[in-house]
Amino acid sequence: QALTLLEVLDNHVAAHPDQVQIVYLADQTETRISYRQLQETSAALATGLQQEGLRPGQTVAIMLPTSPDYFFTYLGILRAGGIPVPIYPPARPSQLEDHVNRHTGILANARAALLISVPEAIKVSRLLQARVPGLRAVRTPAQLIAAGESQQFVPVAVRAEDVAFIQYTSGSTGQPKGVALTHANLLANIRAMASAIGATSEDVFVSWLPLYHDMGLIGAWLGSFTVGFRLVVMSPLAFLARPRRWLETISVHRGTLSAGPNFAYELCLNRINETALAGLDLSSWRLAFNGAEAVSPDTVTRFSERFAR
Repeated sequence: QALTLLEVLDNHVAAHPDQVQIVYLADQTETRISYRQLQETSAALATGLQQEGLRPGQTVAIMLPTSPDYFFTYLGILRAGGIPVPIYPPARPSQLEDHVNRHTGILANARAALLISVPEAIKVSRLLQARVPGLRAVRTPAQLIAAGESQQFVPVAVRAEDVAFIQYTSGSTGQPKGVALTHANLLANIRAMASAIGATSEDVFVSWLPLYHDMGLIGAWLGSFTVGFRLVVMSPLAFLARPRRWLETISVHRGTLSAGPNFAYELCLNRINETALAGLDLSSWRLAFNGAEAVSPDTVTRFSERFAR
């Protein structure tokens, strides 16, 4: 019955605070994040945003790679009454300045008051502030969390009709356009998806999908977060470098749900040879979603046949 994503979090913390919600995989290590950690760390980050002068209703851009900080940042912005604006991060730090220049249009259009990003982005903060009217600062999650840990959080009322984030189109057919999605929009969508697939707290979603994209942010994370099942997540770059990692992770973590654009299934067909199939157990995988681009029936058929055993 929760009306906002923050109510969802409060309800989970009240019922099972130490339940692991996210398992983040990187470089052969696992970081486990519970609902309690999501609440406490996002509260510290929200306090840091208040110390920066963020006012309810102002937008905050998130330009971060897949990492624990992403989840704390998104929820922290909501807790402070702000509106998250996810934008995709550069693949390499060396591309940062050029990358940021390309994003000035979105940042200006969204009227971003703050940008939360990687430490390297602070070097180009003056350039950004000169091009984006109203952008007050560029901060890292660590800076905001540290600033907020010693201060008192001032609670902000958040309602169902408040905007929970602004999703920008890719811009492949014109200037990127922002779509405002409310808490009510997201929860209605998530509940419809959960009902359609029969999702339960026993499911495990394995994802490498980018968190700035709606399939990764809404489908993988916010869906698992709301229903109350585990998300096992890795960087998109980890999957692209070695597609078998996706299937290995489903095998090891007993994933029941996973998703990807059509090209991801093609990549598995083209880059995983017969020898590499040894040791994979995909018997737990009950639903594979294919979307976000044209779906090829041929790809679906060949993938199903190749990996069925």
